[in-house]
Amino acid sequence: MDRKRDPKPITRCGCMAAFRMKYDQKSNEWKVVEFASDHNHELASVSDVQFLRSHRKVEESDKAQRFVEVKTRLYELFQHVDRALACIRHNEAISSYESKHSELTIQTQLGMIEKHAVDIFTRTAFLRVRNEIKHEQLLFVVNRLENDGNRTYTISEYQRQSFTWEVKYYLDDQRMQCSYLFFESYGFPCRHFFTIMKAEHLNQIPSTCIMKRWLKTAKSDPPYKHDSQILDDVIRTARFSALSASCSKMCYFGSRTSEGFEELKSEIARLQLRMEVLCNLNTTTTQDIIQDGLNRDKIVRDPIIVKTKGDYGNTSNPNPKVRRCTICKDVGHTRRKCQSLHTQQADVDGDSSDALNEDMV
Repeated sequence: MDRKRDPKPITRCGCMAAFRMKYDQKSNEWKVVEFASDHNHELASVSDVQFLRSHRKVEESDKAQRFVEVKTRLYELFQHVDRALACIRHNEAISSYESKHSELTIQTQLGMIEKHAVDIFTRTAFLRVRNEIKHEQLLFVVNRLENDGNRTYTISEYQRQSFTWEVKYYLDDQRMQCSYLFFESYGFPCRHFFTIMKAEHLNQIPSTCIMKRWLKTAKSDPPYKHDSQILDDVIRTARFSALSASCSKMCYFGSRTSEGFEELKSEIARLQLRMEVLCNLNTTTTQDIIQDGLNRDKIVRDPIIVKTKGDYGNTSNPNPKVRRCTICKDVGHTRRKCQSLHTQQADVDGDSSDALNEDMV
């Protein structure tokens, strides 16, 4: 059974920075014997310091905490949800740190393609891509057909000749379509893609075979085209994160020399004034549009009739039906308030009272 483990990722970069101390027995003191502050790599950010070897420690109280308990109250449920989200963000930060500050070793014969995958994909995504590259060794090309603008490859597998797949390779944009549909399902280039890359003598993975969500720059390079249903606050937050990530390396290199520091400081001040002008201009334009919309129509009209239960009436009839009294046929009152009805009733009551009096006499 093959139980060989993967080699550890490469973290050493030959940095000569050092800090050494020596104990002097005569003076009973610790003295600094060497200090070199020049680094040949980018230092870990404040949010990544927790992943350094010297800072890896989990308190016993944190280990004892549990996410789910029996008979959890509502406020405790929200606390557990917040703790679970914090754990997810922590794991995501660990993956980002490992992808940024470590480099996996090359293990396959397609060294240039695998090296390109190491440079662009995240650590988790690269492990899946490398697994597909390893399985490519069992595949071979059976047939190739030349068409207008594309080539159709028929691929089979070693000791499984009954299984075949077809891959179309387009020459103009190096796009590939495989009958296996692995790229359409998971977003990773499949083993059949790497067979075509080997047959076409490609040194890198084509950009059409790479999904941007698995790249290391997925967070720093968000798409500029966004859906209109996305809130403005979410868009501003994404833009701020992208700009912060883009400026981190610039600030690092600018802080190395005094000339770079002064030049970068002046450029930041100039760009800051320019961005303030653009922000104020955009705010003024938005307020003008809103004010124009308010001044365009200040007349209060009847609300729009919405059809609900029952007959909502026909408002398009120019001659609506007029309600009339069923007794006198006049307009302006109903049967209950008709004066003719009250007069007739009074006459009937008077005749009844006279007849009653005569009978009594």
